Amino acid sequence: MTLISKFPAKYVERMKKLIPVDELDLFFENVTKPIPRTVRISPENLAKIKADNAGWILSKVAEIPEAFFITRKDQQDNPLGRTLEHFSGEMYIQSLSSMLPVKILAPELDDKILDMCAAPGSKTTFLSQKMENTGLLVCNEPSGSRSKKLSANLNRLGVINSVMLQSDGVKMYHFLGQEFDKILLDAPCSSEGFSRKDASFFNKMWAEGKIFEAAKLQKKLILSAFSMLKPGGTLLYSTCTSAPEENELVVQHLLNKFPEAEVVSIDLGQIPARKGITKWENQEILAEISENVRRIYPHLETDQWSSESFFVSLIRKRYGISMRPPIKPDFVKNHPVILKKNQVAEIYTRLAKHFGIEKSILKQYTLLSRDDGIYFSTKNVGQFCQKNLFRKFGLKIIDKNDNITTEFALRMGKFATKNIYNLKDKVEYQKWMDGFDLNLDENELKNFSEKIVLVKFNRFCVGFGKIINEKLKNKLDRDLIF
Repeated sequence: MTLISKFPAKYVERMKKLIPVDELDLFFENVTKPIPRTVRISPENLAKIKADNAGWILSKVAEIPEAFFITRKDQQDNPLGRTLEHFSGEMYIQSLSSMLPVKILAPELDDKILDMCAAPGSKTTFLSQKMENTGLLVCNEPSGSRSKKLSANLNRLGVINSVMLQSDGVKMYHFLGQEFDKILLDAPCSSEGFSRKDASFFNKMWAEGKIFEAAKLQKKLILSAFSMLKPGGTLLYSTCTSAPEENELVVQHLLNKFPEAEVVSIDLGQIPARKGITKWENQEILAEISENVRRIYPHLETDQWSSESFFVSLIRKRYGISMRPPIKPDFVKNHPVILKKNQVAEIYTRLAKHFGIEKSILKQYTLLSRDDGIYFSTKNVGQFCQKNLFRKFGLKIIDKNDNITTEFALRMGKFATKNIYNLKDKVEYQKWMDGFDLNLDENELKNFSEKIVLVKFNRFCVGFGKIINEKLKNKLDRDLIF
């Protein structure tokens, strides 16, 4: 039995039209080959991670400075997703194809950006990192269960410039106008790229009918996305599939509907990629599309790049379009209020005094308030939430009972100098992470001037506790644990 014969006949037939004959064997050899583990690490965290983990080998990736291949001697005993580097947000496990759209979209400080299909938050948190937590990042996820994962990742990585929506992306343009500088639409697709994570994908999950169903939704989503762009704004449309119906033909559908759209050339530098196709099933593809979009295949790999099948396109809105004014709610219930300077000063003075955090570190954040607590955020977020319905915004740092939150501890604990309990060893650390309270002796109790205490292990803050009698009650948010 040949290698190709192990794949569905219809899939093989399709790929023979996309891949040169002399590359077919290599393509089918690579399309289900396990993908190397890659992580995203910000420049300020790279040196710390290297210093703490002598057994980790981090290798550079082409064109994405924050991306690294990672190999580890302790992988079996200590899975990457259970490391403190991952829990604290210093490192994020993410595929290269997931990072690539953010690199191409090129977020800037104070941008107003929409991520239309945001869960679980890999691209959203990368967008926020590139924006340095400024401006406004609207992230949408229609699925309730996936929204929970998105929310947990936003909190764990300390994203403050986001507003989370749970809306039907197809209809979003009815409620949001031509207001975004950039939009990321990494669309739901037939998910061919999943084959490098699960080699049984083509036998168990692939079906040609899924391509046509996905394309119907993608065409609606891309029209909605383009409608919400500012004149001059850019839209990144991507999928993790090679199917032309979900790629070039979706972009062509947009250009046929909106002459205001133009496809922008993408320079991927050292990343191996191909241009778009020129024809599919007797349908000609516009030269503007085939010349400017990029296709990535698993067999096009180097020592600095290895990815699943992926498609990327960049579209600019040359000028505004005619559309109805967005429908805005008459009243947004429980929207946040931007706190005044004297209110902010009082809160920051209290936090600085309690934990020994320099006020200058705290002052870089805008504070928003509503009846469930106080939030780190931006003015842009506050203004957006006053006019639009939303599910979540910013990063809650104080709850309605005037206690700090796990999110505050994870983000600001590293700057604290007092009222800190340092876990003694790995046994006590594991006990804490499992949710148990800790017994304190008289000498340990003398170290604390307040009942609320930050908890650290090595250089990482792992939440906070409350001293009651002679116990440190565990207040770690279980939704954020690994």
